[in-house]
Amino acid sequence: MNTVNMNKDTIVQFVCFTSVLEPEEFMEMWESYASFLVDDPANILLQAGATERNNNRFNYVLQHVCSATDFRFAFMKEGGRSHPLEDKGRITQAGGYLPVQLQSTYNNVKGYSRVVAFVGHSETELDFYRGQTFHCLDIYEAYFENCAYNYVLEFFLQEQEARVLLGELKARHGVEAALYEECRISQSSKRALSPLL
Repeated sequence: MNTVNMNKDTIVQFVCFTSVLEPEEFMEMWESYASFLVDDPANILLQAGATERNNNRFNYVLQHVCSATDFRFAFMKEGGRSHPLEDKGRITQAGGYLPVQLQSTYNNVKGYSRVVAFVGHSETELDFYRGQTFHCLDIYEAYFENCAYNYVLEFFLQEQEARVLLGELKARHGVEAALYEECRISQSSKRALSPLL
């Protein structure tokens, strides 16, 4: 997804999954779910929580990129039918966010750990976050009033630094943070989602 051109007219939709499915089962259902949600899977990125290294609230975080003028992200198809993946866990619509700082590119974050922080509405100053140790920092600010968080931050940094940063972030009131990794896609999913890889 980092290869998608983002500008001031881009909206990034963050959707969080808490699923009872094993990772293999989730990924098997993911391919059809991605097609169910969006017309162009090239504009989405799925990340899995590195649960063996931290206790995170969300198993998966989906990012969907679109233009502000074309913004639409439906979880329910006409007639109110849901996808079977929605029945296997809880979906949290974090909302649509405007990228206000993008330092990462596909090439400059290879080999780095990714910490995603969901920052609550009580936080309006970003100096604390910008003052942390990181290689790259992407910042997304709530675009809609009904967004679940004020900011979503993606830190890219060395693994040992990520553990320290997680401790700092989790100590702050109203911040949910965890390590995430880009999902490994099965061969059948690779054919469907090849633009992401």
